[in-house]
Amino acid sequence: MKTLKMVSKIMMMGVLVFGLAYTVLAFSQPVFADCGGVQTSIINCNETDPKSGIFAILGMVLNILTFGVGIAATAGFIFCGYQYMTSKNEPAVIVKIKTRILNMVIGLLIYAMFWAVIALLLPGGLN
Repeated sequence: MKTLKMVSKIMMMGVLVFGLAYTVLAFSQPVFADCGGVQTSIINCNETDPKSGIFAILGMVLNILTFGVGIAATAGFIFCGYQYMTSKNEPAVIVKIKTRILNMVIGLLIYAMFWAVIALLLPGGLN
């Protein structure tokens, strides 16, 4: 048991050190990208007009947010499934789990409507 904890600590330290080193190296690179006529080191939106560039960046942010919502919803459904399997048929616990699942579905529907409205408002839609 002690060796398992030691190995997990060493792995976590390795991940943290690698992540820090990668971040430092990634942000120390010279400028290679261009977005809306502004030179950047990370974002390349392939737009020449500054007004179009901000919409391209907004589309990128919305795509990242959509990915995060999908991961969070999947994790929530898995967690609720685990709780349902271990509930031992207790009615109060099952009601809480079903309410949680219903809330997640409602949240996903609201986010889908939000995404559709933003996709319609962005010039050129989402890529």
